[in-house]
Amino acid sequence: MMLIPGPVNVPSSVLKESLNLVNHRSEKFREVVKSLEALMIKHFRSSRVALLSGSGTLAVESMVYSLIRREEKVITFPYGEFGSRLKESLIRRGAKVISYEKKPGEFFSLEEIKSVIEKNKDASAVVLVHNETSTGIAFRDLRKISEIVKKHGLKLLVDSVSGFAAYPLFVNKWKIDAVATGSQKALASIPGMGFVALSDEGINELINKDLPSYLDIDLHLKFQDKGETPFTPAVGVFFASKRAAELLDKEGIENRWKRHEACSLYLREVLKYMNFELLGNSDNFSNTVVAAIPPIPLDKLISELKKRNIEISRGMGELRDKIIRIGILGVVDDRALNRLVNNLNEILHTNVNLKPPKQCELPEELKVEVSWD
Repeated sequence: MMLIPGPVNVPSSVLKESLNLVNHRSEKFREVVKSLEALMIKHFRSSRVALLSGSGTLAVESMVYSLIRREEKVITFPYGEFGSRLKESLIRRGAKVISYEKKPGEFFSLEEIKSVIEKNKDASAVVLVHNETSTGIAFRDLRKISEIVKKHGLKLLVDSVSGFAAYPLFVNKWKIDAVATGSQKALASIPGMGFVALSDEGINELINKDLPSYLDIDLHLKFQDKGETPFTPAVGVFFASKRAAELLDKEGIENRWKRHEACSLYLREVLKYMNFELLGNSDNFSNTVVAAIPPIPLDKLISELKKRNIEISRGMGELRDKIIRIGILGVVDDRALNRLVNNLNEILHTNVNLKPPKQCELPEELKVEVSWD
């Protein structure tokens, strides 16, 4: 049982669909491309979604290179490892980066963001990470951030690789220019696909020169208009991600948002009773990764869980040997958390009997596709 920040366990029908191999210029594949984009537009509440063969990092860098020009002044707010990677992507793009950084485990308030924007009146964009899996902390209310950014006339680009489908997100309504994510996170598909959702504002900002063709979102969208991709895609991942998007549609994205939050709150409460020291608080906790300092040596906890066929992650960077990270993305439900808690009780010699809430359960049609044995 994988409870890591990604990749995630996937429904059996998603795994089955990944075995499809067809001519990527065939009518069958064109239908997959068209259907997948339509479903993802619905889930993002966006105008378009670029479908990319590659990791979430590819999606983020495609977003950066396609919407940020060289010498453009950009504000970013790193608060963990992936925020630092985003900053590096902006620097490589040739942007003039204004970076306001926090130590791992610390966070930005809305007031700080507003103050930074007001101090940098010549900036033209804000680029940030929605959910930071390295610290289990997130910007929980993108709507308010977008209001601040748009009030000052700036573009807003969001790395939501580990946030999409786990938090409310309305790309068009909130006027977010672009949002990037990956297939192997809360969408609950296999690894190998990136998505960049665009609002009308974002489409108007697209650059179609001075960037590598593989990162050119405008080029991808032009081919998607024909139901194609500009280059040979990871065919099986398209089929798998289409099925994952269909299952997300059946569950209802609002229900998936609620399930992630309910499971996260439950697990955080359990770990508190077990004397873990949690990262994040009620204002900024992540819905997809619970990060904490364990009450016993980190290596011992990880190895004892692994003996029981449960895999969690250690920290990253300077937190590598300090925290554990438990991923609860995608189709993680009450059954998975019950198994985790029962094993933690055994390892830690505790007796926490809290039961997961109803909202942490999968709908029946999804439950039958997911086994936690």
